[in-house]
Amino acid sequence: YEPRPYIVALNESLIEEARLKASTFRNSVDGNTPAWLDGPPASDIEALAQYWVDEYDWSTTQVEINANFSHFYTTVPPPSENYTEPVDLHFIHQRSSRDDAIPILFLHGWPSTSLEWGKVIPSLINPESSTDPAFHVVAPDFPGFGFSPDFTGSRENVTRAEYATIFTDLMSQLKYDRFLLYSTDLGFAVANSLIVDYADRVINHISDFYYIFPTDEDHARLEANLTTPEESTYILASDDFFGYHSGYSAIHRTLPLALAYTLNDSPIGFLAWYYHLADVVSDRPFSPHDVVTNTLLLWIPGVYGNIRSYKELFGVFIPDENYTVPTSVLQFGGTQHYPALEGLTFAPLDWVERTANVTYFSRCATGGHFPAETVPDVVVGHIRNVAAG
Repeated sequence: YEPRPYIVALNESLIEEARLKASTFRNSVDGNTPAWLDGPPASDIEALAQYWVDEYDWSTTQVEINANFSHFYTTVPPPSENYTEPVDLHFIHQRSSRDDAIPILFLHGWPSTSLEWGKVIPSLINPESSTDPAFHVVAPDFPGFGFSPDFTGSRENVTRAEYATIFTDLMSQLKYDRFLLYSTDLGFAVANSLIVDYADRVINHISDFYYIFPTDEDHARLEANLTTPEESTYILASDDFFGYHSGYSAIHRTLPLALAYTLNDSPIGFLAWYYHLADVVSDRPFSPHDVVTNTLLLWIPGVYGNIRSYKELFGVFIPDENYTVPTSVLQFGGTQHYPALEGLTFAPLDWVERTANVTYFSRCATGGHFPAETVPDVVVGHIRNVAAG
């Protein structure tokens, strides 16, 4: 298997079908419900639908995607006995001109694609200062996301271990024996397998989503007023998110196909589904252009292919053993609509050290769940710090 150059060229008829469906979208009436209590405001969805119909231009976006990044397509061997079919992948491979550049593999989550890293790639490959480290960036789309097709065989027995093997095999094809690993969201679940099964390949695991679930003992300490203020804030924010804001994940990991029929049939319905989660966990609004583009990148390959990944990865993104690979934890705070979620991303350092070999730790008040998009310069700075040791 050999990687080959790839030009992004989505089916124009499917793009037009999405626009036409958006033009006949039947909005919901949210009545007197407070904004964001039951979902995104109907006025937001109406405005986004109108923007998609009247202003959005995929052709211009596609030209920019092709011009700004080096795209490739490859096939990796069957990852294990659990999944015995070859796997096709799209990935961005942006090489630095520097001989001392360090390979770095980026793993995204849902609702994201390889383009989540678009704002950090240029500074990583070509730093302005010769004293800053440079990087060869590899950013794949997970199967069923973006420009990677879905798995072709049965996914019934696919686990995070198969994903880890798939992406490690990709790095092997590119002749990168050792590399930095950056994970977020569901990519963190994959990373937790990769740093065990291929620990000798990973220089350092950097994650902006090192999530620690509070244990029964932690909750008991909270009830007994024995937790620190930092711990209390984190436990309460975690309980609030998983009690009131994670319904999407429960459906994704139980009945993804049943949901996908509806979301595939209505691009605006899927936009609303995506927009709600993205806006809840971000600390600032996305532009209408980015909302529609990100929706398309998950809708075009078929919604089932990407939301089904929760069935394989969501239940195992919790760190479940003591990792020896050097680990860099980046925490970014901020929320727009739900004050109770403040602190959700701020797991106490000593909690992180329950499982991680922490060699670098940073906490930033802003940035939200998508820091590579909202505060890219900050993310680049941390990656450089980690690489510099």
